[in-house]
Amino acid sequence: MKTQLLEAYKKMVLIRMAEQELADFYMKNKIMSFVHFYVGQEAVAVGVCDALEKDDRVLGNHRSHGHYLAKGGDLKRMVCEILGKEYGCAKGMGGSMHMIDKSAGFIGSTPVLGSITPIAAGAAFEQKYNKRGSVSVGFIGDGASEEGVVSETLNLAALFKLPFLLVIENNLHSVNTRLHERRGESHNVEKIVTGLGVKYLKVDGNDYQDVFEKAKSLVDGMRAGKGPAVLECITYRHMAHSAPIFDEGYREEDVLEKRQEKDSLKKLKESLVKSGVSDEDLNNIEKEARATVLESIQFAVDAKYPPKENLYTNLYA
Repeated sequence: MKTQLLEAYKKMVLIRMAEQELADFYMKNKIMSFVHFYVGQEAVAVGVCDALEKDDRVLGNHRSHGHYLAKGGDLKRMVCEILGKEYGCAKGMGGSMHMIDKSAGFIGSTPVLGSITPIAAGAAFEQKYNKRGSVSVGFIGDGASEEGVVSETLNLAALFKLPFLLVIENNLHSVNTRLHERRGESHNVEKIVTGLGVKYLKVDGNDYQDVFEKAKSLVDGMRAGKGPAVLECITYRHMAHSAPIFDEGYREEDVLEKRQEKDSLKKLKESLVKSGVSDEDLNNIEKEARATVLESIQFAVDAKYPPKENLYTNLYA
């Protein structure tokens, strides 16, 4: 377990450093792709993806840098995509919110709220139909979970017992709108989900071990033919909904002090220190991650843009 936790920490630190340095780069330079940073939610992506196998599929939303990297994505290709470069995972034509890299099992992301849910379920249907023995995971936010297509998809997923895991990253806000401003007093995600015949678990999204253990139990059940499940992860989004700014005015629970106290990296680091890992080793991991990120950003800056002749390549109407 110690080895797994150390590897998880490396992944989470890389995601955190990548997002922080990209946010800094965004403020100082012109980035054509709009961005939604994943700082604070790293334990969810890494915890879920660590419960998966190579042939399993992951699909994401507008905030999917962490999902892509946690599934084994290439950091240089991701940064190139954000900067619109030809080496990007979508050849510079998708940008931050439309990444795809099937070689890493990352089937795609879309910013239309809730829309990745039926696409991920469709991927799961193909896996079951062709008896692949693998699963599909879709990541959405708490606001997107209220979209009608989500309930419709879960209904069909339950009917066909699809190997489909829907991960709801509940960071308490849909842009700036709080939960109690969007939901009735009796709104209950667990009752909605289980009422459709789908298994449901809630986890502390700021705790890697809690996310991993419960995601693993659900994924194992899907492989055994027990059908779809929803994993709701209560977590904190450290930055604003979009762009690299820190907004505080509308927050109630997830204020700065609470975010720092429950920070997923801080929690995991404390666990590793208790298990005998030295502060020096952990600091070296952080230094190496930052160096890797800075190298990847410079690589992307120096990379070529797609030739204008490719403007209409893979474009269908």
